[in-house]
Amino acid sequence: MMKFCIKTLGCKVNTYESEYIHSLFVKKGFLPCEENADIYIINTCTVTNTSDRKSRQVINSTRESHPNSIIIVCGCYAQNCYQTGKLDNIKADIIIGNKDKSKILKYLEEYLTNKEKINNFHDLKHVEFENMEIEAKENRTRAFVKIEDGCNNFCTYCIIPYVRGCVRSKEFSKVIEEVKSLVKNGHKEIVLTGIHTGAYNDGKHNFADLLKELVKIPNLLRLRISSIEINELNDKVLKIFEESDILVPHLHVPLQSGSEEILRLMNRKYNKDFFEQKIEKIRKLKENISFTTDVIVGFPNETEEMYKESIEFIKKIGFTKVHVFPYSDRDGTTASKMKNKVDGNIKKRRVHELLELSKELEESFYTNYYGKIMEVLIEEEKDGYFIGHTSNFIKVKIKGNYETNKIYNIILNKENIIN
Repeated sequence: MMKFCIKTLGCKVNTYESEYIHSLFVKKGFLPCEENADIYIINTCTVTNTSDRKSRQVINSTRESHPNSIIIVCGCYAQNCYQTGKLDNIKADIIIGNKDKSKILKYLEEYLTNKEKINNFHDLKHVEFENMEIEAKENRTRAFVKIEDGCNNFCTYCIIPYVRGCVRSKEFSKVIEEVKSLVKNGHKEIVLTGIHTGAYNDGKHNFADLLKELVKIPNLLRLRISSIEINELNDKVLKIFEESDILVPHLHVPLQSGSEEILRLMNRKYNKDFFEQKIEKIRKLKENISFTTDVIVGFPNETEEMYKESIEFIKKIGFTKVHVFPYSDRDGTTASKMKNKVDGNIKKRRVHELLELSKELEESFYTNYYGKIMEVLIEEEKDGYFIGHTSNFIKVKIKGNYETNKIYNIILNKENIIN
């Protein structure tokens, strides 16, 4: 029987799609492996120039190391290469974009029969949600469920709406059934994910409707939102967040900049006052809440004063952790055509400084929990430790007599919290 290996780059949506592809191949009788595979599936990312470079490196190194293997490339980098006329850069036998990942086996069978290269792409402005459902993962603690694809926001720096297409959502009943199946098969925590998760709407039900139904599912202990925009945390969503113990006290809310002018140039859909007031409101709703975020530094026209304004706002909000990205031009976006680009060395310095601030914020947050008893869901055993997360996403490692996929009351301290 043929062996296969999946290499995944980028976001949690890609992770979910790769898990689905993995399940298809296993059901068909293919054998999963880490190396020396007959078939390599590379699920790519293109969110930044660095992502492009990593995608190319993985594709090229896989092709060079395994010249006789079948190489399948899919995802955002492939979609971008198609749309920019650069498909010749991809050395693979089967290349598809961000549609028909669920049909990879069909393309593989076609290739095995005809031995002819396959390129298959679609106009993502006019496609429906591609349904994928996972019944269970090998690791039965946390499971991701993709409920939405695409984005209509068109932030000026972002290529994702172009390579992922318009917003489209999984049918309400299919989401409910998938989560019920995962819980029935032992998963304790479900993470809702999408390109623009809070924009979920299947035509009859919105994101609040979905949350309201999901928190009722018996034996679901934790429901987590992978990421959500601040303006989508509306009163209906926050009412469920306040009333349900199933929805965890952790939100990843992208800020992108703490400069009013840069937010405007980015075409973000909020200002600083709105962001701050919403965060203050949410903090009153649930105990122990943690906020993490994304920030871009070195956006065109970002002066040192604007950068410092951003730093002060991040401190004021008091995020638990900041994921930092240096701005990079993405061809075709509005920001790529802007003048006053920030020097690369300045961007590197700002990234370094903001990462240092993130460490300080993280350590400050953790000190609030020293000596405090928190529920920890044990997810894996590694290097003699049991590792898991609290509901507000503090990562913990402990030694002792524990079992994976169970929740324990653990006293947190400096030694068992993982930074």
